[in-house]
Amino acid sequence: MIPQKQLVKILRERTRMEYLPVGREYWNDDDRSAAEDVATDFVNALRRVGINFDGIGIDPPCDTCQQDEHRIAVGWITLEEAARMTVTVNAALDELDRFHRTGMASVYP
Repeated sequence: MIPQKQLVKILRERTRMEYLPVGREYWNDDDRSAAEDVATDFVNALRRVGINFDGIGIDPPCDTCQQDEHRIAVGWITLEEAARMTVTVNAALDELDRFHRTGMASVYP
């Protein structure tokens, strides 16, 4: 059994520690920051080939579904949007293939 004086001292230290004010660093989440860096690079890479996902976001880890890392959620796209994106990506890849074969890029008016 813990003597009363020692117990009071422990409770005071614990209370003082738990209620100290926090600063902005309290919200620092290195995993979220790393996810934002990857998501930013992903969005920029897609935009380089003319693809934009309006509903893109970052989902946090999920305790109930065993997802232990952040995920990039691109949202829902319509079939028309998917078809348009497919044409855009294929055109960019066709241009890359042309460059690999000829060493020259197409010249657009």
